[in-house]
This record gives sequence, C-alpha cells and structure tokens, in this order.
Amino acid sequence: MIIIFDYFETLLNSRSMDFNRGLRVFWEKYYRNRCPFEEMKAYGDAMFDEMLLWHKKGLEFPFVKEELPMYAKKFGGDVVQMSVTEEADFLMNCNDFELVQGTVELLEMCSKKKIPMYVLSNSGFTGDALTLILERFGIGGYFRKIWSSADFGKIKPSREFFELAVKTALEDNPGEGREDILFVGDTYDSDVKGAHDAGIKCAWINKDGREDPQKLAAYEIAAISGLIDIIG
Repeated sequence: MIIIFDYFETLLNSRSMDFNRGLRVFWEKYYRNRCPFEEMKAYGDAMFDEMLLWHKKGLEFPFVKEELPMYAKKFGGDVVQMSVTEEADFLMNCNDFELVQGTVELLEMCSKKKIPMYVLSNSGFTGDALTLILERFGIGGYFRKIWSSADFGKIKPSREFFELAVKTALEDNPGEGREDILFVGDTYDSDVKGAHDAGIKCAWINKDGREDPQKLAAYEIAAISGLIDIIG
C-alpha cells in the first residue's frame, strides 16, 4: 500500500483564516514606508479575485512567484525575495492551524507498517513551505515527498498533477502498482474526482455525512482516524 494525503483540512485544520493577518506582517516589514496598509489590503483583495480567475482555469496562482512581483510593481521597490521560512511564517500568520485529531496516531501506525506516505496539495505556497509547517507540527518526517500546486502550476483535480505524485510513488516503491495507491482527502471535486480520474482509489473524509453524488469514493470515513480500520 501507498498513501497520498491531501494537506489542508485533512492533516491540518485551520481554526480561523484571515489573509490580512499575514499581509499586515509583510507590509510592516517591507512596505510600511511605501503605502498605507489599507491600500495594500485593498490590493490584496484584488489579488484574491485574480487567484479565483486562475483557479477557474485549473491553474494555481503562486504567492511567491506571481503575487509578490505584483506588489512590487504596484507599490515600488524590488521584488521581495521571500525565504521558505518567511513563506511558511506568512501562511501560519494567515491561519490558526491545528493538527487534525488522530493524525499522529495514524501516521505512526503507517510508519510502523512501513507504508510509504506522500502529500499532494492545492496551495499557493510552495511544497518546501508546506513541508516546513508540517515539521513544526512534528509530522513532516513521516512523508517522503510533498507536492504543491504552487510548484506545479495546476490544481487538483488536474490529471497531470495527480500523475506527478503517482509516477514518483511507483518509482520509489518497485513492486507496487496503481491499484495499491490510496488517496485521502476531504474535498469531493478536487480529491475524490481527481483520484478517480487518475485511476487510483480514494478514501473520502466525508465530515458532513453527505451522499456520494457519483459513487466514486472507494471508502468513506468521517475522520482521518477511520483509515485505521481500512489499513488494518
């Protein structure tokens, strides 16, 4: 067995999210002498709308690669060269993250069973930043690789994005086949449909007990801890 996890609301929950919390710290460090925060906040709202347009096309809008240059163009100065640590800090300032209950116990069980684990995430932040955040929560070491749509350029349910993970996972684990891969995620359209279209099984974390509209999920679980019974 090989397990590929979704990231947000699967491994980490956000108790609250406000982009402006991260943006204010960014503004104080780099732009407070160039513009009022309210002006940058309004521009940040425009960038959110831009992101939604990219997502409608199945594309990611990477924060470091695409958004930071737009702030420099708008308010002047050099493009901020944000480190991975700063990128992770920004994302954590925006979100009040917590580990999903039962995650550590599940990952420890999988590790003892020597089940290879990966993460495939839709995010405007790089895989390196997402990895660093999981390391801060003490679980980064369980995963062999973390892919972010910020690095790939397309978002789930992109078949190409799923194939990136599937190809690497199978190359890493000779003897395993596509039928041995289980994707775990909470979002039906991006996770369940995406995994199905890529020809791999999906365990849908169906927190609200909704009916599977297209009968595509191989398993339905109410929480990530439900994987324990599936894995055995």
